Amino acid sequence: MIATKSSIKIDLFLENCIEQRFPFALYKMPNTSQIKLIVSFNKSENRKKIDFDECGSGFVMAPYDKENKLPYFYKNDFEVNFQDFTDIEVPDYLKDKFVLSKNILSENFSLKAKNELSESQSHKQKVEAVITCIRNGEAKKVVLSRKKHLGEISENNLFKGFQNLSKSNPSGFVSLVNVPWKNQVWLGASPETLVSQNDKGMFKTVSLAGTQSAIDKNGNEIRPLDALWSHKEIEEQAFVGRYIINCLKKIRVREFLEEGPKTVKAGNLLHLNTSYTIDTKEINFGNLSSVMLDLLHPTPAVCGMPKEAAESIIDKIEEYDREFYSGYLGPVNIDNNSHLFVNIRTMKIENQQVYAFAGGGITEDSDPEKEWNETEIKLQTILRSFS
Repeated sequence: MIATKSSIKIDLFLENCIEQRFPFALYKMPNTSQIKLIVSFNKSENRKKIDFDECGSGFVMAPYDKENKLPYFYKNDFEVNFQDFTDIEVPDYLKDKFVLSKNILSENFSLKAKNELSESQSHKQKVEAVITCIRNGEAKKVVLSRKKHLGEISENNLFKGFQNLSKSNPSGFVSLVNVPWKNQVWLGASPETLVSQNDKGMFKTVSLAGTQSAIDKNGNEIRPLDALWSHKEIEEQAFVGRYIINCLKKIRVREFLEEGPKTVKAGNLLHLNTSYTIDTKEINFGNLSSVMLDLLHPTPAVCGMPKEAAESIIDKIEEYDREFYSGYLGPVNIDNNSHLFVNIRTMKIENQQVYAFAGGGITEDSDPEKEWNETEIKLQTILRSFS
């Protein structure tokens, strides 16, 4: 017997899932048009250490702080693919779970901006404090971030925000994730793969660092081939690459393909990117993704080098809880593929308030004014989600 289905507008469906506290993840893989929705029927917190061979299929949402907080795992109890940005089909036998208490929703995703004094002076002082730590020999690189209160949501069509971000970041991993236990929704467009392994056993990770605007001062687009990089930016990206190679050496993996660095475009930004690819079947290392995930997170791209020293400086100077910012997220064992991304270019919606996050790598050659400007242009990525 074929189950009958009902068509439901996706924006209403998501809003009602939030109201009924169902964990869900809506996402679009880089350079694709297909959207996937995963909903878990388990409303209890499901937190676990991620082992790709044991965790089953679903979606992972992990915090920055891996020492004290385990990742959330969303089992894919309900899964649907679609492309037309309008309706999804829900089997009638599941309709009782998704009671549509809301039938009308705003058509836009917009913000009532918060008017506040510039935070630039405070951030620049923190950059100077980090530079002092580095010059004192405490670390070589520290990724300092900031949390910006953007204001209050005035029109709360989250799916519209997802659409807007998908259109402006076609090469990013665009996601909308409901975390009901914290009363939070996270929306972002990550340009950075943490670990990825496909159904053929091909593993991949990347070193992504260095940032500049993809638009010049005259408003013209800069082609990746024409981008010029400073010594500071090249060295910042090299820190991450060396760390990845050292992780591979630690587990005695010497057969890998290294490609880069090359300039890549991510939304309104350009970055330096080097990829590392390994055939896990050829080297007989099936659980490489799980091992590398544990070694890599948090990478020097979001933390610094040496890792422990950088984390200590971050804890001392940043003065806020990153939560899921600079953690990782993505689908695991979906169609025999797993893709986890670093949770950057992201924002949090909590109690109708919107908070965005951005950071940058500080070295002894950093200039506080330029570091402030880098966080500002990174914030522009997420601001494109608003109508």
